[in-house]
Amino acid sequence: MAVQGVTMPAPFGGLDLISPIDNTEPFFALDLINILPSNNAPSLRKGYVEFQDTTNAEPVRMLKAMPLPNGTFKLIAAIDTKIYAIDGTGVTDTGATITDSNCNAEIFNNKMFICNGSDTVQVYDGAAGTIANSTFTGVTLADLVNVSSYKNRLYFIEKDSASIWYGGTNTVGSSALTEEDLSYIIQRGGFLVFAGSYTNTTSTTAQDLFIVVSSEGELLAYDGNDPTDWKAVARYYIGKPLGYQAFVRVNQDVWILTEQGIVPVSSLLKSDPQQASETVSRRINPLISQAAAALPFSNRWQGAFYPQGRRVYIQIPFSGLKTYLLVYSIDTGAWTKFTNYDDGDCLSITVAAGKPWYGSDSGVIYEADVGYNDRGENINWKIETPFSFYGSRGNYKTFKDIRPLIKTVRGTGMTIGLSTDFRRVSPYETVTTSTGGFYTPWSVSGTVSGQVGFTPWGSRWSTGTDYIYDRFAAKGQGHCASIALSGSYKDKSLEVFGFEMRFDVGGQV
Repeated sequence: MAVQGVTMPAPFGGLDLISPIDNTEPFFALDLINILPSNNAPSLRKGYVEFQDTTNAEPVRMLKAMPLPNGTFKLIAAIDTKIYAIDGTGVTDTGATITDSNCNAEIFNNKMFICNGSDTVQVYDGAAGTIANSTFTGVTLADLVNVSSYKNRLYFIEKDSASIWYGGTNTVGSSALTEEDLSYIIQRGGFLVFAGSYTNTTSTTAQDLFIVVSSEGELLAYDGNDPTDWKAVARYYIGKPLGYQAFVRVNQDVWILTEQGIVPVSSLLKSDPQQASETVSRRINPLISQAAAALPFSNRWQGAFYPQGRRVYIQIPFSGLKTYLLVYSIDTGAWTKFTNYDDGDCLSITVAAGKPWYGSDSGVIYEADVGYNDRGENINWKIETPFSFYGSRGNYKTFKDIRPLIKTVRGTGMTIGLSTDFRRVSPYETVTTSTGGFYTPWSVSGTVSGQVGFTPWGSRWSTGTDYIYDRFAAKGQGHCASIALSGSYKDKSLEVFGFEMRFDVGGQV
């Protein structure tokens, strides 16, 4: 039978870890690393560069953006003994002394309130550039572990309890906090993890609600100005939240990182908890659950909404102080994985001045989404498409060549290969794109005896970044195949638009 060709789309649908391996839609991916599935075409992510070094080589477990009234910003970074204020001019030791960098923070009245459940609440005055102990009274301030604001009041959570403590209207200190004990209301026990505002837009008019979440996954929602006139609106039971910072604000919504996946509060108010956990993270929930089993509760579970980049970052912790990022495209609803040159380079994350910023395990602050290298090193990327029967499920095939449509710098190397019949062990070959001219072949290294490298149809190509649409020799036999493409790029962009697979078709087996 003559050689047949089938065109396959680029993986703009992102990762799919739940569909049957023999019936995954072709626009998803079995693996996707450092490739952002954006609208136009899946593309290589940008890199990150050193912004400032605290010179104190301790992990930056908290990094928060502090926008200032004059339009500039500070990055507030906590290591285990100090809190730093950082901007383009340098690193300033605020003078605060702490014993635990697992801090949580809230901006209120142009001040950042910082607490960790171990040290007295710290208040960074953005306008004055100073930090001092909070002057609230009525509770041991070192016992306050989380902070938020709602309708002109500050709210604190007392560690290892179901109590919240709140201040007066438009009050930032020098007065007693008032306790509201919810231990008689929460039905699953445990302690409070989160308290704060949520704007409900499911009705005809927006409604600002106060929500609290317990360590056991019980969520309560209230309407009213403060606890003296609250009215209960809803009670839900979801998976256990994964930490004090496992709450990511995305536009007006709050995404809760739980052991069963990501639960947007907006979806929770529209449907049942199981459906809510599948609204945005359904296809990558196995990754979250796997990581949650290894590290079920930690401040390393956190995230950030990056509006300018039209994406959401979710930080996934694993061994030691190492992390990677699950990244959600607002435009496509697709997920991918971002891995860094060093897995400790993003221990904490925030967004300021239209850029993401990383706090590392070595005390260095990085500016992200800039350039095409990771602090001067290569960006490693990978695409692994779903298995496809290419229109003939029952027929055995001998695969001949792969023709990707990509846009990158000519003369760039990459690896390409096939996995067949659901065995995900690819026989990778190193290939190099042509540098231009007429009838220039793609070179293949490491070929086996008797294999002839494929020479593409010729055409005049310009050098530099260009569309490339020629063929690579491929080897493999089976009923179905998955295409694997990977590379290690520095200072080069990459866009992937699709693939064409050619094969000989045998009889049905």
